[in-house]
Amino acid sequence: MRLTCTVRRRGIEGKIVVGDREPEPDQTLLRALARAHVWTADLRSGKPLSEIAAATSHSESYIRTRAQLAFLSPAIQKAIFAGRQPLDLTLERIVRKPIPLDWDTQAKLYGFDAGLGHP
Repeated sequence: MRLTCTVRRRGIEGKIVVGDREPEPDQTLLRALARAHVWTADLRSGKPLSEIAAATSHSESYIRTRAQLAFLSPAIQKAIFAGRQPLDLTLERIVRKPIPLDWDTQAKLYGFDAGLGHP
């Protein structure tokens, strides 16, 4: 039996991964993704960004950067729900730059296999 050990950076912390990891949903990513869908629905219904920000006690730029999560490909969102995203895929990493609208570009950028599959 061969046992592998790797150290993965995750934001400011390091995570030691021994062997194959079990899928574990990232609660921070899940919460941010759920909020992104709510905020995007509010924006689509005509609610001003300033109202959403005031109601949530967040800045407009905070809402703007995190609402982009709603535009992740369905396959990436499904992987996040199942806890099968790459270990180094964090909320901080995603919101650091604008999310590309092309799903294949997203998959490459965020470290998913080419065979991720898109609906």
